Amino acid sequence: MNEEIAVLPQNPGSLPLPAVWAALHPLSTPEWDTPGMRQLLYVSNTAPEISLGELDNVLTTSRRNNALMGITGLLLFIDGGFLQILEGEERAVRELYTRISSDPRHWNPKLMLDREVPGRAFPQWSMGFERPCMDDPETAGMFGVAREAIHGRLSPGTGKIVAMMLQTFYAVQHSDLPVNLYYAG
Repeated sequence: MNEEIAVLPQNPGSLPLPAVWAALHPLSTPEWDTPGMRQLLYVSNTAPEISLGELDNVLTTSRRNNALMGITGLLLFIDGGFLQILEGEERAVRELYTRISSDPRHWNPKLMLDREVPGRAFPQWSMGFERPCMDDPETAGMFGVAREAIHGRLSPGTGKIVAMMLQTFYAVQHSDLPVNLYYAG
C-alpha cells in the first residue's frame, strides 16, 4: 500500500505523518490553524460614568463580532478605563485595534504589547469580561497591576507581565488543577 505522507504546516520540524492521519489531527483543522497569530494588549480610558447598560451593549456586540472574526481575549473595566488583550489572525486583530483606537468611547489608547504567539491563551472567550471591585483587598491584589496600567503608571516594557497575569487568571477560571506559573508563553 502506497500511503501519501504529509507534514503539518504548523510544525515544520515534525515527523511526517500519513495524510489520512493529518486530516484527523486536531492541529490540521482550520480552527487550530494559527499562522500569523497575534496577541495585542492595550489600555484606554473612557467616561467613568459609562452606564452598565451601555457596557452590556458593547460586550454583546463585541462578543458577536469577535466570534465572527476569530478573535478571542479578555476585557477589564476598572476605574473608568479599559485593559484588553486581543488574539487572533494578525490582520483581524490589527483591524479591530484600529477601530477601537478611533472609537470615541476610548480615550488615549496605548498599546502595551504587540507580539506573535504560537497559539491562543484565551480560546474559550470571544471576549471574557471582568469589572473587578477594587475595594476588596484580594481583588485589588489580583487586578492592581491592571489598574496601574490603565492609569499609565507602568513602564512600557511591562506588557508581557500584564499578559501573563491575565493568562493566569484565565487558567484559574477554567481549571481546578494547579496553574503552572513558570510558563509565560
